[in-house]
Amino acid sequence: MKDFFTTYTGEFLTALTAGFGGWFFGRKKQAVEIKSSEIDNGAKAVNLYKETLDDLGLRYEQKYKDVVALYDSREKLLRDEISMLKNKIKMLRQENISLKRRVGELEKQLKNENNCTQ
Repeated sequence: MKDFFTTYTGEFLTALTAGFGGWFFGRKKQAVEIKSSEIDNGAKAVNLYKETLDDLGLRYEQKYKDVVALYDSREKLLRDEISMLKNKIKMLRQENISLKRRVGELEKQLKNENNCTQ
């Protein structure tokens, strides 16, 4: 049994020493890898924000163009409506003038008829 312990104790100590050495010398490498990974993640986040801001500018520009086009079409529509209403006012004035003449003619005719019957 002593042979068993001496055989495996040496292997155990070798494995333990190798593990400790790997951990001791690997921790600096691991710290550098972690820092590098953090830098990469930060760069990715910056790129993501940059793309979002670039896209925001394009979307804003498109919305601005849409609003300008909408206001231009609304302005044209209102101008057309104003023009149509001005024409209607002109027609109604002419109709009003002709109706006033007709009323005047009818009043004269009525006076003439009243004068004739008296």
